[in-house]
Amino acid sequence: MKVTRPDSLEQALSLITDGGVPVAGGTAFQLEYAQGTTPPAQYVPVGHLIPTGIKGLTIGAGTPLEDLRHAGIPLLSDACRDMAAPNIRRLGTLGGNLAWRKGCLVPALIALDALITTTNGSMPVLEYLSAPDGLVLSITLRPLEGGQIQSTWRKVGLRQAFTGSVIATAGMMSLRDNTIAQIRLAAGGGATPAQRLTSVEDWLVGQNLHAIDQTILRQRLDDAIIAVDCPFRTASYRRKVAAASLAAGLFGLPLAPRNKMPEPSKTAFPPTLTELSRLKGGDRWHTRPDMPAKLRGTFPYLTDKRADGMLVGRILRAGRPHALIRSIDTTKAESLDGVEAVVTHRDIKGLNAFGIVFQDQPALCHDKVRYTGDAVAAVAAIDVETAERALSLIDVVYEDLPVVSDASCAIAPDAPPVHAAGNLVTEVAHGRGDTSTGWAQAVHIVEDTYVTPRQMHGFMETEGGWAAPEGDGLIICAGGQHGSRDQMQLARILDVPADSLRVVTSPTGGAFGGKDELTVQPALALLAQKSGKAVRLHLSRAESVQAGTKRNPLTIRMKTGCDAQGKLVAQEVDVISDCGAYASLAPGVLETALEHVAGPYNIDHYQARGRLAYTNNGTCGAFRGFGANQMTFAIECQMDRLAVLAGLDPLEIRHRNLRIPGSPGVLGQRVAPSERLSEMLAAAAHSDMWQPFPVNADEIAGVGMALNYQGNGLGTIPQDEADFGLALKDGKIQAVCGLDEMGQGLTASLHGAVADRLGCARSDVCSVTGDTKLAPDSGSTTAARGGFVVWQGVNRTAPAFEAALLERAATLKGCTPETLKIVQGGVGETRSNTATPCLTFAELGEIAPVMAHYDFPKTEYTKGNARFIFAFGATLARVAVNRITGMVRVVDLEMHTAAGPVIDMASYLGQMEGGLVQGLGYTLTENMTYQNGLPVAGNFDSYTMPSVKDVPEAMRITAHEGLDANDPYGPRGAGELGIGAIMPAIANAVATATGHCPPTMPIAPETMLEMLEGTHGSL
Repeated sequence: MKVTRPDSLEQALSLITDGGVPVAGGTAFQLEYAQGTTPPAQYVPVGHLIPTGIKGLTIGAGTPLEDLRHAGIPLLSDACRDMAAPNIRRLGTLGGNLAWRKGCLVPALIALDALITTTNGSMPVLEYLSAPDGLVLSITLRPLEGGQIQSTWRKVGLRQAFTGSVIATAGMMSLRDNTIAQIRLAAGGGATPAQRLTSVEDWLVGQNLHAIDQTILRQRLDDAIIAVDCPFRTASYRRKVAAASLAAGLFGLPLAPRNKMPEPSKTAFPPTLTELSRLKGGDRWHTRPDMPAKLRGTFPYLTDKRADGMLVGRILRAGRPHALIRSIDTTKAESLDGVEAVVTHRDIKGLNAFGIVFQDQPALCHDKVRYTGDAVAAVAAIDVETAERALSLIDVVYEDLPVVSDASCAIAPDAPPVHAAGNLVTEVAHGRGDTSTGWAQAVHIVEDTYVTPRQMHGFMETEGGWAAPEGDGLIICAGGQHGSRDQMQLARILDVPADSLRVVTSPTGGAFGGKDELTVQPALALLAQKSGKAVRLHLSRAESVQAGTKRNPLTIRMKTGCDAQGKLVAQEVDVISDCGAYASLAPGVLETALEHVAGPYNIDHYQARGRLAYTNNGTCGAFRGFGANQMTFAIECQMDRLAVLAGLDPLEIRHRNLRIPGSPGVLGQRVAPSERLSEMLAAAAHSDMWQPFPVNADEIAGVGMALNYQGNGLGTIPQDEADFGLALKDGKIQAVCGLDEMGQGLTASLHGAVADRLGCARSDVCSVTGDTKLAPDSGSTTAARGGFVVWQGVNRTAPAFEAALLERAATLKGCTPETLKIVQGGVGETRSNTATPCLTFAELGEIAPVMAHYDFPKTEYTKGNARFIFAFGATLARVAVNRITGMVRVVDLEMHTAAGPVIDMASYLGQMEGGLVQGLGYTLTENMTYQNGLPVAGNFDSYTMPSVKDVPEAMRITAHEGLDANDPYGPRGAGELGIGAIMPAIANAVATATGHCPPTMPIAPETMLEMLEGTHGSL
């Protein structure tokens, strides 16, 4: 790509005539390139040549949008407010937004009857849009004058925060004695063509403002608007929203129906809760040790490694969802100057397969590709450009196969096989009682199909890392969640002893389960092995979107019945889960979902079945919540719907059905003490969230809640063990733990647990994590098991370590250990009135690690995989449903949790808030859809994760920290609690607002409009 900066407009026009593409701020081009548009061969920067500034109603085309936002220009300044974040508005220009012709401001310029001046003369805005001619120099606005002027503007995107337009509308009207004298109506933006709605204008002129029938007006507008379908919104939705926006903006909106908020019964006193916040934390609030560097952007991740002579790696992806590989020719790539290694399946000496549950995923495909992100080959070259050029020279001949894109159809007998053994990966079934007896007792029955989407992890650090020869083996440094397991899998692929590989997995810039399975490690290791040099490889965001692990979409058919008093009597559940191309941990996800099939309730008669199907829809696997949150969505919505039928409030029906503490789990297994469901319910009942709250005039308010019941650990069947150590080295107490720091606060928790147990300062502690050479195998950093591993490890090693440390100090001081104690900074005397150490930790030298090996607590049940330890929570949500757009805005969130003592408050709070926001996106906007095996979204411009603007201003989090007197299991894992119940809490709040519970996630605005119009059926 060439960039030629002209010295004059004449030179710029000449370059453009020769094929150059003019660019000013470039924001529109960035959006297009993010969607896969090929950049032009030549850019011609013209921003320095285009006039800027505002003179009356004439605006230089180079004027930044942020300047317009604050200029007080009728209609246009309001429109600029919704364009983007301020830093983007400072870069983007008015001329660029217009010249792009998809710009959000186009309807505003049409409504203002803008006159466009270009290098080839002046023309009305609609004429310019139909046939652009020359470079835009200025825009002159010609608003309506005379009489009473009213205007309206609305941009509708894919979420509350900035996205490109789904559709935007603008209108301007002049009134004389309540009669419409003049009116301009316009629509456009994004995929919607720019248009002025003259037929509706002609119908409105001369009519009395108060005599207009809005139903007729909306229908006329709907008929007049030209719109298109896209993968994200239908043409029907675009027309409906645009019509409603213009009608309401100029003629007003009917008053919203007044819906009554639930009045929950308060069956118990609220428990004593710790409010988690920096303000309320006091001495318990500590800044995480990794946080300052992360905020400054100086924290070094594994993908930041650079060294002289380090090669750049790249992976060749299949680019097609299902095909046989007929040949792979790497000759041209290997002969390219600067290429040091090219690897294919032929370079794999060991097992060309990996997978935590089933080894069904090839490291590099050899006979077949099963999704677009499948790795076929990899290269290592001296620089990025050479590596990417080498990929383009690899010739792969494919024979396309029928695409399997629907999980339900995949398990049909005649479905094309994704794998030779068929498409049914696994089936899980269990139950108890006799459902026919239960249905005979049922007075109220709710049956529905709940659909949860495919969610993307969206971690800040995409998959990547580096590898290099080290001694007689390799060092592989890539973000992960269980280094010892990665080491074992890589050893099988490379056919080398496991101890010849050093695997470093920390620190990782986010994982959430998406780095539990191998990602780039096989390609990295093969390239480093073949080249004999260090190689770095870091996926672009677009490649991560294509190849990264996603959350399994679940289709849950659930039928639940209760008696006249609201007591649950029967339930039937059937689940279909989309596995994607390879199993990874998807079998465990389904298994966990089925384990949580009854939620935290007693149901005497139930039957549950789940089936997992291979498809060509990317890859799926572990993701925070791990199936429990999807099932919680279904059961908690069922509870609210049954409450309505039984004439009970949402809390009373739950209170009548809560499992009794100490009773067996859903599979009949023994469970740990310290069950806190009734306390969570009481906290929810006493919340202020149930009180009325203000919303905007075009919104309807609703409030809802949901409980969650989250199993910790890997369960009874998988091995679930840990090793942990404490040592003294380099003047620090060293916590040696094989878990991974991936942003969740492991380091802070280690420092906090050691300091609290030994009496030293947090700054006296350092941690060694995620390195198979330096840290022991502590198991996987998954399944909310980290809290217990840390707490138990410290408690098991602290006594012997403390004894060894005091013995060393006593020898140096010539006294007995009993006269000494650990204090901040070292060892002090027990009889001293000061906390000043008499010996610093540095003066004590080194103490070898004191190690402990222990199991994660398990139940005795072995007929299936069952959890022993559970954590508990209640989430409440206030929402506002927009009557014009159908979009749901979350106004407030509150979450009460019970996971035992909080080790580190800041980390715990971060987990809860992070889980809530991640769940909010999962509920409202996130869905990685596929069409015939091809991903619809290519980047974050079309995969709409929530941003700051989508999150409520305040989230209140509390913790119930108490344990039963006979409970020896300490802190429960909290990593998955935050996401566990937010989806049903929001859905139940929407049901309060609209009278309808949305069973399909994310909540589609078009579906909400249908519900509000009464066309979606009744409860």
